[in-house]
Amino acid sequence: MRALRLGLVAYPGLGGSGIVATELADRLARLGHRVYLFATERPFRLPQESAAVHVPVDLPFYPVFPGPLYTLSLAGTLEREVKRLGLDLVHTHYAIPHAAAAYLAFGEGFPQVHTLHGTDVSLLGLDPAFHGPTKRALQAARATTAVSRALAKEAEKAFGVRPRVIHNAVDPGRFRPRPERKRLYADEGEWLLLHASNFRPIKRVPDLVRAFAKVRRKVKARLLLLGKGPEEAEARRVAEELGVTPWVTFHPPTPYPEEVLGAGDLFLLASEEEAFGQAALEALASGVPVVATAVGGVPELVTPEVGRLVELGDLEGFAEAVLSLLASPQLPQMRRRARAHAVEGFHPERITRQYLEVYEKALG
Repeated sequence: MRALRLGLVAYPGLGGSGIVATELADRLARLGHRVYLFATERPFRLPQESAAVHVPVDLPFYPVFPGPLYTLSLAGTLEREVKRLGLDLVHTHYAIPHAAAAYLAFGEGFPQVHTLHGTDVSLLGLDPAFHGPTKRALQAARATTAVSRALAKEAEKAFGVRPRVIHNAVDPGRFRPRPERKRLYADEGEWLLLHASNFRPIKRVPDLVRAFAKVRRKVKARLLLLGKGPEEAEARRVAEELGVTPWVTFHPPTPYPEEVLGAGDLFLLASEEEAFGQAALEALASGVPVVATAVGGVPELVTPEVGRLVELGDLEGFAEAVLSLLASPQLPQMRRRARAHAVEGFHPERITRQYLEVYEKALG
């Protein structure tokens, strides 16, 4: 394929959609494509040395309107910059409002690809305020993709589109076991349990603290919560209420999550909805088995060979799954299988090649 000039649209923060878009942009740029990443600020996970170029999207505010007009601003930026930069294709990540903004900018007259990431289908996508414009934009695109088979089925039902499933990727050179770092986060003899997210209510971080309290009654363990977000205060309150505050660590977001994840013994994910689970994939690549709720696309990632799945809301079952793995003599083998599973099934070269196939078809 010839070198392309590509525009990727993403949210710049901690969420999985922004991580996927940012890392894809960086990989495409390293392959020789000219890549422009449209976001309101420089994406959190974009390497400083990346050849992908950040194009800022302004958030103008005028007193006559109740808030910043992000959708219109993005549409105008795309319309202007596509012409100036001579782009071949625009690829948005997280449909709301990115797909509608691209459709507003170009109609059907310019190649557009949209990647669905989860709540843009299952939650916001069903909201009557967003559903109609998003459906029209997705149906007008040259291609849509979804990060799991479960999400693709939801998208077909909600929007009448049939996305190609392209799972998320993980860099096994970056995310790898780092047992020597465990001493930085846990005392001698403690198990280190990890979670990483943007602490939205959908991630159920307070429930993780409740399950951890049950684990802590049986074994010496520490829970490290990596990230920030609206549920942090409630998680701290629950830790205080249950008397486990000394063993719950709140770690601020870092551009280098691999240095934390690689030190863990288990990764915990209690989400009520999860289209895929990027942080869980990064944990597996780091040789860290996962205990998670069996929702959305998580079963496509977390198999019995690399972790355990429990029913949503079953905190007793969640704690029992954690304790069972910590006590298992097979835990070292599961660590190795976890890494092999991530490397073999979700290698960046494979995933990038799949996106390039989508681009080629969209430009055909």
